[in-house]
Amino acid sequence: MMTIDDVKALIVSDESRTLELKKSTGELKDGMHAACAFLNTEGGWLIFGIRRSH
Repeated sequence: MMTIDDVKALIVSDESRTLELKKSTGELKDGMHAACAFLNTEGGWLIFGIRRSH
């Protein structure tokens, strides 16, 4: 089971082959593309509700 601390550790990381961060479900289509890519490779994390400041 993943804890809130596990999630916090993920979201401070940069996006990678196994991590995709989306600011809202308004980005659902792009998120689903990432989910399909994860399913076809090694897996990964897709997290909505994270706004990145670049």
